Amino acid sequence: MLACLKSETVRVGDALVCSFAGDMTLDTEDIADLALAAALDHRPALLAIDLSGVEAFTCTGLNLLLAARSRALDEGVPLVLTAPSRQALRVLKLTETDTLFRVHATTHDALRLSTVPA
Repeated sequence: MLACLKSETVRVGDALVCSFAGDMTLDTEDIADLALAAALDHRPALLAIDLSGVEAFTCTGLNLLLAARSRALDEGVPLVLTAPSRQALRVLKLTETDTLFRVHATTHDALRLSTVPA
């Protein structure tokens, strides 16, 4: 069975919400990398990465998030994770990288608590 990943990026006010569903693995690295790079190219007031639909999450997914975090920091774009799936949260906690990200239970909370202009 081939790994599959779908991404969707939606503008909410001055923020972008980049949602993923499926597997964030080596087989889908290009899809996630392109989506995150395109979102950061817009230099939003906030980039919220919704991981609620992620089923498989490997070190590739983690490395993509870390690279996006690094670029966002360099460019002054606040980046948050929203609703990480059980699999994504497990990898973040096992690698102790969960403390590097602001994590919100929902995308709504991320947008509301980050005070992004609508």
